[in-house]
Amino acid sequence: MAEIGPIHHPDEDVLLDYAAGKASQATSVLVATHLALCPSCRAEVRKFEALGGALIEAEKPATMSADALTAVLSRLDDSEEDEARPVEQCDAQTLALIPQPLRGYLGSGVDSLPWKTRGIGIREAVLDFGDPAIRTSLVRIAPGARVLGHTHGDLETTMVLKGAFNDSTGRYARGDVAVATSDLDHAPVAETGEECICLIIVEGGLRFTGPLSRLMNPFVRL
Repeated sequence: MAEIGPIHHPDEDVLLDYAAGKASQATSVLVATHLALCPSCRAEVRKFEALGGALIEAEKPATMSADALTAVLSRLDDSEEDEARPVEQCDAQTLALIPQPLRGYLGSGVDSLPWKTRGIGIREAVLDFGDPAIRTSLVRIAPGARVLGHTHGDLETTMVLKGAFNDSTGRYARGDVAVATSDLDHAPVAETGEECICLIIVEGGLRFTGPLSRLMNPFVRL
C-alpha cells in the first residue's frame, strides 16, 4: 500500500526557503521533521533542490582565492569532530515518537525536558534554537483538554507529533502542520483517548481572547 502521510503541509514558500537554506533554524527543524513523515513534501523539496542545483550549474564559475582549499579542508575537519561527539541516547518512547532532526534537540527524551504547567491539562517545554524573537516549544495537551482562545502577533506554526487536535480550521493529526496567522482567533482542543504532543513555533507572541483569560495577557511572555 502506498504511503499516504499527513494532509496538512507547510506553505510552498516555506518549503522553498527550507530547500534554499533561508529558513530560520526553528522552522528548518520543524520542516525537516515534517518531511520525515510526509512523502509528498519530500518530493516537493527534492524538486526545489534540483532546480537550485541546475541554476548553480548554469552560473559562470567564480575565481577561487589562494587559501580556498585550506578553508574547505578546515571545515571538513570541524565536521568530522562534530560527528565524533557522543550523542545522548533517547528512551524508547522518544525514538518511536520523535523523528530526526527534532529528536537530536531533546536530550535523553521527551519526559526528561523541563515541563511547566500552562493551564489545566497543558504543559510546555521551551526549546532553545538561538533566536529570542521566536519561541519554540513542545506542548503536551491532555486528552480532551482545551487551549485557551488566543490570537497571534504574527505567526504560529504547529506540527503534531502524537495524537490529534481540532480547531476552527480543521483536524490535525500526526505529521500535520497548522499555520495560524494574526487574524485567526482559535482554541485548539485535543481529541479524547490520547495525549496530543505538538512542536510549536510562535513569532510575535500571542494574546488570549476569552472573557476571563484576557486577564492573563499582562503576564504572558510568549
